[in-house]
Amino acid sequence: MRLNQLATRLAPALALLGSAAAQTIHVDANLTSGANDGSSWANAFQGTDGLQAALAASSPGDEVYVADGLYRTNNSGSRALSFRLLNDVEIYGGFAGGEPSPDERPAFGTAPSILTADLNGNDGPNFAGNAENSYHVIRTQGTNASAVLDGFTITGGNSNGSSSGSADRGGGILCVGGVSPTIRNCDFVANRCTFGGGAGYINSSGPHFINCAFRDNQGGAFGGAFDIATGGAVVYDGCWFEGNSASRAGALEIFSTGGVSVLNSVFTDNVATGSSGGGALWIGSGGSTRVRNCTIVGNRSTSQAAGGIRVQGATPTIRNSIVWANTGPGGAQGPFNQVSNGANVRHCLVEGGFTGTGNISAAPLFVDQAAGNFRLQAPSPGIDAGDNASLLAGFTEADADGARRRFDEPSVPDTGAGTAPIVDMGAYETSGNIGAVFCAANPNSTGLTGRTDASGSLDVSQNNVTLTASRLPLNAFGFFIASRTRGFTLNPGGSSGNLCLSGSIGRYVGAGQILNTGPIGAFSLTLDLGAIPQPTGSVSATAGESWSFQAWHRDTAIFFATSNFTDGVRLTFQ
Repeated sequence: MRLNQLATRLAPALALLGSAAAQTIHVDANLTSGANDGSSWANAFQGTDGLQAALAASSPGDEVYVADGLYRTNNSGSRALSFRLLNDVEIYGGFAGGEPSPDERPAFGTAPSILTADLNGNDGPNFAGNAENSYHVIRTQGTNASAVLDGFTITGGNSNGSSSGSADRGGGILCVGGVSPTIRNCDFVANRCTFGGGAGYINSSGPHFINCAFRDNQGGAFGGAFDIATGGAVVYDGCWFEGNSASRAGALEIFSTGGVSVLNSVFTDNVATGSSGGGALWIGSGGSTRVRNCTIVGNRSTSQAAGGIRVQGATPTIRNSIVWANTGPGGAQGPFNQVSNGANVRHCLVEGGFTGTGNISAAPLFVDQAAGNFRLQAPSPGIDAGDNASLLAGFTEADADGARRRFDEPSVPDTGAGTAPIVDMGAYETSGNIGAVFCAANPNSTGLTGRTDASGSLDVSQNNVTLTASRLPLNAFGFFIASRTRGFTLNPGGSSGNLCLSGSIGRYVGAGQILNTGPIGAFSLTLDLGAIPQPTGSVSATAGESWSFQAWHRDTAIFFATSNFTDGVRLTFQ
């Protein structure tokens, strides 16, 4: 069969969409016209109570799209009311208004959707004017991972009430009673409490926080950002903790909890003010916390030595991480100001050194520590120095930027453990890649999962992006596909792989664009950003847009011809 004919036959499979939501409900606080029924952007629910109206109208399977603007927990003056997450309802913020899908939102921060507990609109610096604020911005009861919040700023929670109703903990979000919501791309700012967890309190629950930031929250006695007590499989992946404070655990307290995973995250400028310390993290009273590929820099404890990680009565495993420039009382800066005794530390860079396999103590060579750029620059001793076996199964191998883990830097010798390429230490992987990886690929006939990587520049004016598909069968042909929208379709058209795109999917099948893996099992294509293929013709990428790419390729399965897909890479152009 001719290759173009095969590509044409494959087109219906590539056009498959993910399952549509029951309905899409639109919210725009700044809209002053239309039907105010949420049926479209033109008729979106309006005003500061528009999101509450949308949640009241939602049903399982719905998606709620929220434009930039301010949304209050309520307009009735009740401190007890909060936003409630719902199972099988996905709530997306950060729309400018008019976009047809979450993947077409502008870059986060461009169109902020703000959930606030400030009922009078009078909050000032250092928590001034917050006496009337709601106790919690968000409460979640009976929820599982299908309750999704994505793309919001959460601010103003003031949990200074009674302990009997948990009104003294979890100013940003309260997760108690076995809940496990999914929180992505959210920024928790300036929330406070009197007991524990300025940004959030977790008890007997296992929420997942992905690509979130926790800044300038105040935790009272325990956990400036979060207080976790007898929790479950809590996950922080790709998160940023900065400027949080509490008496014990400036950022994150983990008390008597098994199964917490803190991955690819940064802790900086957090402070513990009490005698128990833990400027960044306090971990104690048992449990099995896993800290992997984190960067813990410039935190402090004013009364106890451990400005970085304080351990009391627990044995957390800390791997592939950098713990540097954390200080104790009087600015003391030595090994035990970084990590206290009791932690199981391996393949980490710890200032002053720490006993354990693969640990090092040389300066990490951050790109710009003073400016908060904790990426590593060659010849940093943390590059290619981690332990591949310490990467946790079940999580995407991506760093804090979303870039692929285990990328070899040829100018730096491999000093870590495992088969090359070796993972870096810290939250960021040093590589020439651009973009964020997403979606799980199925193994192809080589036994490996195919990869698509991008190199060049995200500056659209430079028109310099090259895609490379690798770890593919030898001498197999294939091509790249592109869409503004991500998705997931299992085995489309009988393929052995997963289609990671949805919506309008274009195929690079023009002259010279159908490629062959040859003897190296890989192929590459330099893109023309002024001519990205779509079903209705080529379009140009513009600054602020995100595009997702994937490769399709021929394969075999038990001597029968089939096809497969790589994983995907998402590029947000500037």
